[in-house]
Amino acid sequence: MQGDSGFKGRNWPEYNESLVKRGEMYLTFDFLENWDKDLEQLNRGKLGRKYAYPWSFIELLMLIHIIFHLPYRQLEGFVRKLSELVPRIKATDYSNIWRRGTKLKLSLSDTIISSNEPVVIAIDSTGIKVTNREKWMREKWRVYRGWIKVHLAVDVKNQTNCCH
Repeated sequence: MQGDSGFKGRNWPEYNESLVKRGEMYLTFDFLENWDKDLEQLNRGKLGRKYAYPWSFIELLMLIHIIFHLPYRQLEGFVRKLSELVPRIKATDYSNIWRRGTKLKLSLSDTIISSNEPVVIAIDSTGIKVTNREKWMREKWRVYRGWIKVHLAVDVKNQTNCCH
C-alpha cells in the first residue's frame, strides 16, 4: 500500500537523514574565544562583585532554557556537566543564571522578516486559565469564561518564535 501513496520514488537514506537532522542542535563554543576579553570589558569600572560569566555564555544558557524547556535548577546541572567536559567553563548556580538571564532581551522573532527562503512553521494553540473559577460556578451559573486561547508559531528550521 505504501508504494501506491507516493513513497515508491522516495530517496530513503536522504529522507532518514533529514529526520535525524531535525533533532540536531547547533551548540557552539565561540563564546570561549572572547571569554576573557568580554569579562574584562564587562567588569571595567564595575563596583562590587565582578562578573564571572560573559553575556554570550548567559545568552547560550537562556537559549538552552527556552529550546529544551529546562528549569533553572536543571540548567545548573547542565552547566556542571558542561564544565566537566570543558574545564574552562566554571559551574554556576541557578539563581545566577536566572538573575542574569532574565535581564537579556532575546530577539527570536526576526527569522521570517529577514529570510528570503521558504520557512516551515509549526503552529500550536492552547488555552490559559485567567481566573480561578471552579467547577461549581460553571455548573450552577453556566459560566464558561476564564480562558484565553494562545497561538504559537515556531520556525522549524531555526527553532525560533515567528510571531511579534
